[in-house]
Amino acid sequence: MIRARVGARTDVGRIRDGNEDSFVAIDGLYFVADGMGGHSAGEVASAIAVGTLSDLHTSADGGLADEDQVADAVSTANLAIFMEAIDDPSKAGMGTTLTGLVVTDASSNKIVVANVGDSRTYLWRHGELRQVTKDHSHVQSLVDRGAITRAEARVHFQRNIVLRAMGIESYVDVDTFPLDVEDGDRFIMCSDGLVDEAADDEIEVEIREATDVQDLADRLVNLANRNGGRDNITVVVVDFETVVDFETVDAPVVVGPEPDDEDGYTIICALPAPETSRPSHWFAVGAWSMFVLSAAIAITVVVSALVS
Repeated sequence: MIRARVGARTDVGRIRDGNEDSFVAIDGLYFVADGMGGHSAGEVASAIAVGTLSDLHTSADGGLADEDQVADAVSTANLAIFMEAIDDPSKAGMGTTLTGLVVTDASSNKIVVANVGDSRTYLWRHGELRQVTKDHSHVQSLVDRGAITRAEARVHFQRNIVLRAMGIESYVDVDTFPLDVEDGDRFIMCSDGLVDEAADDEIEVEIREATDVQDLADRLVNLANRNGGRDNITVVVVDFETVVDFETVDAPVVVGPEPDDEDGYTIICALPAPETSRPSHWFAVGAWSMFVLSAAIAITVVVSALVS
């Protein structure tokens, strides 16, 4: 099975007055949402997105358990944002991007990554960084057509045009990516406030130099701010490791911190101490024979001494 260690940070950046990003990082559910819309509506949209996902995940017995449930949960969050805008005309047009992952089956090392918009989920595996999600943006469509490069997309004047977002319509198309987790996998979820300011090779440098998940989250936010900080920046980092399935171990013992502890581990399974072995029957017979022989020798020595 897998367990997770989590680090997260959100920052307003160096230009914006308010932070419209939101994130959730609870046991088995890790998402970043980047809101958009005036009069703080973007902040509302992103908060509804992660709040709805959190409610659905924690209320379900065992959490969101498969790809369809994850997609349905994101669709439900989308509808909640849309209906809030209908009920309050001042929030009309508000929306949010969303990216993240759900641990759907910890015992089988399975997760589902989900994405709407241009916030990204990366995977760092075996010393290589790859983007799991695909941006739903105008500049990504230009990259796909070969009109511009990825480097040019980062500074393109139309880079903020998003082709898909939550809350704009009553229905949204959700990208999902079911994955098998390997020991040592590191997932990085971020808003475009990071990737618009930092190239992938710069992100890799910080990954290699970071000491732990929280240090990496801090480093990536600081990197974006050093490079301009023109938007809100949110980063959630999740490290996975595989451990012995506690259901297959006799009398498992739960040790370590609670789920909300700073250390971040949700469960640690300790193997019970091995049973103490007992000496065999023949070992006991041999030991008794040696005792009798030793006693006989001692008596012979004493008798010989008295006779002499």
